Amino acid sequence: MSRKLIIFTCVIVSVLLLGVGLQTIRTVDLFPLSSARNVYQEAQFPVKSSVQSSATGDKLSLYMYTNPKDSVGNKVKVNLQTALGLAKLHADSITADELRTIKPNPWTVILLTGEDISELDQTVIQSYLNEGGRLLAYTRFYAPEWNDMLGIESNNGFIERTIHGIEVNQTVFPGYPNLPASNELFSNSMLDIKLKPQVNMYLSAEGTPMLWKNNYGQGSVVFWNSTSSIQKVGRGLMVQSIGLALDSLVTSQVAIRSLNIDDFPSPVPLVVNPLIRQEYGLSTPEFYERIWWEDMARFAKLYGWKYTGLMIGNYQNQTSSPLPTLLGNYPKIMPYFGSKLLGLGGEIGVHGYNHQSLVTPEEPINSNLGYVPWPDKASMVESLQHMVELANSLFPGHELKTYVPPSNVLNKTGKAAIAEAVPSIDIIASLVYAGEEEGFLEQEFGVDSEFPQFTNFPRISSGYWLDDSMKFYVNDVIANFGLVNHFVHPDDALDIKRSSGKGWKFLSQQFEAWMASLNKSYSYLQPLTVRDAVKKLSIYSAGKVDVHYSQDVITITTKDELVPMHYTVRVPANRTPEIPKEAGVLTRMEHTDGLWHLEARQPTVTLQLKEMKP
Repeated sequence: MSRKLIIFTCVIVSVLLLGVGLQTIRTVDLFPLSSARNVYQEAQFPVKSSVQSSATGDKLSLYMYTNPKDSVGNKVKVNLQTALGLAKLHADSITADELRTIKPNPWTVILLTGEDISELDQTVIQSYLNEGGRLLAYTRFYAPEWNDMLGIESNNGFIERTIHGIEVNQTVFPGYPNLPASNELFSNSMLDIKLKPQVNMYLSAEGTPMLWKNNYGQGSVVFWNSTSSIQKVGRGLMVQSIGLALDSLVTSQVAIRSLNIDDFPSPVPLVVNPLIRQEYGLSTPEFYERIWWEDMARFAKLYGWKYTGLMIGNYQNQTSSPLPTLLGNYPKIMPYFGSKLLGLGGEIGVHGYNHQSLVTPEEPINSNLGYVPWPDKASMVESLQHMVELANSLFPGHELKTYVPPSNVLNKTGKAAIAEAVPSIDIIASLVYAGEEEGFLEQEFGVDSEFPQFTNFPRISSGYWLDDSMKFYVNDVIANFGLVNHFVHPDDALDIKRSSGKGWKFLSQQFEAWMASLNKSYSYLQPLTVRDAVKKLSIYSAGKVDVHYSQDVITITTKDELVPMHYTVRVPANRTPEIPKEAGVLTRMEHTDGLWHLEARQPTVTLQLKEMKP
């Protein structure tokens, strides 16, 4: 072999080896991870208070009446109180006798939560409405003598079957999809009624009026022909429908959106997946790296997401001590994806040592999950400590703050184990709507009642392809207090059942269309990791907002509240709110009359309500 040929061959081999080496480095990220690379840059949220204000006008007065013997009414009451608290509104509970003392006012609303109105004096309510008071009934009740006040022309009593679905006839808050009768998200016992011609109907179900407003005397009545106000989904409509009864209403918005990637980073299955092989001709690890992650990184940059990845150590079912350590056995692809996520400004939290839910044999869990319970808290603690060791070795300097329970199942023993094993974790994220399945952890936003060291931050929605029910969930929480918390799993694209047999090209298109729609309609929602979202929500919850109303002016003052602060503002359809440029930005919300979004850049904002020119 000639000397030139030998040199040429060596060069070619060197180039090939260099290419393979670079590809290997690119795939498994063999560069050492320094703590500087993983130090989390915590978001900052400025807080200000109004100076001493001489705001004039009336404050909003909400009075909630529930018959103590009405079980449905009391459930609605609790649900409504939670919804109002999230929107930074407050209602005082009153008795039937105290109703007689309420003075009618354009910014005073009596809220009836139940179906038992036997204690109420009809003549007292009529007088209150005639003199300008406002009334809102959240649960349908059969009282023909009230027909005139409620705007009912004819009343045939209760419909003998359950009515499903919901149709938007006039916009209460933008973005709600229609739900057909085949959709059982809303299942109602309703009255068979016909409304008077002058009544404004907003929602209906199977052709039956569900939500309407009737002007009566100088006042007005808003009526829910429904029994669904006991459920969490619909809280946004419950809050926003108060504005239908009033001339004006301001509700607060925390303005957050977060996106979680569950089971990520984690060991990647090496088996051939038929969906991936058919669509891309790639192995599962190759698909994750070249296709799925590239799309997810593009979505993060294009739509501003700050991902929270929930890390898992293995998928074995061992729960008894001694547990094998995870150190030295982790797939190289885990630090690769984890470092990529952190490089996008994301957060890494904990999903578990394995995918076995942290419950003992005595604690509830659906047996169909096929999980192996943990014998005791000590075994749970050991597993979590192994997980912390792995996280510290892969991502030194990155503090673990968020925990998501496998299959959203968690009980007291598991919470105690987390508190002992990983003191840095102060957020538990499970489900806001858990249904009836055994063992699921259903949460409300805020401090955990059993373990106050934890803040609950439940997910609202999940998946790459959101059906109308899921879109309804998302929109309703935005209408309530301006928050989105969405979950996806990397292997959703691999599972025929979860993906409905659709490939990633279809799923990613659906996912991106949803993200684009969300950004277009609610551009003010700030993309945050879970840990920063909880920080912002805590500041929002602790701050105070006061609103004074008059016919021509609305004044908002705050104490220890976020700046900028976000609000929905409802004003009469023939009025336009105006503020000084330095005070913030007002944007009319799409497909609505009189509903605006306000980004307040000062702690005190005064809105002038100008009459629209014909």
